[in-house]
Amino acid sequence: ESRELNKTNTSMSDDKKPAKTPEEDLVEDEEDEEDLEKLQAEIARMEEEAARINKETEELESKKKEGGEAASGTAAAGAEQKQAKDSCSIYVGQVDYSATPEELVSHFNACGTIERVTIVCDKYSGRPKGFAYLEFQVRKCWALFPLAVQI
Repeated sequence: ESRELNKTNTSMSDDKKPAKTPEEDLVEDEEDEEDLEKLQAEIARMEEEAARINKETEELESKKKEGGEAASGTAAAGAEQKQAKDSCSIYVGQVDYSATPEELVSHFNACGTIERVTIVCDKYSGRPKGFAYLEFQVRKCWALFPLAVQI
């Protein structure tokens, strides 16, 4: 029985909310109107941005269609450049884990001008894996590679 009384007491207390004064209603209405205006302004800004993005997308698609034939030629040229760069790259194994790119450049500098040094690292721990790739400016440097091994 006590549980039932508690339930009825709580329901009665919910019904007895204090009545709002006309001034409080007016302030609440003004706040609601301000919120509504802010939301409408935000929606207008988002619609403008969406229209701008749609326009840019259409422009890019039209450029892509116009340049489709030229792009296929560009892709072939890009593949040739990649193959040329790959032919100037060498794999270097047994690289000390504490080695820096500067140390590798100074060691292999006798072979030719080095464009890029990539020390491969574990993607989770960030620690070097013990090998690297060196990209030389020209392919002729490979003839001097045995000299670098002897150094």
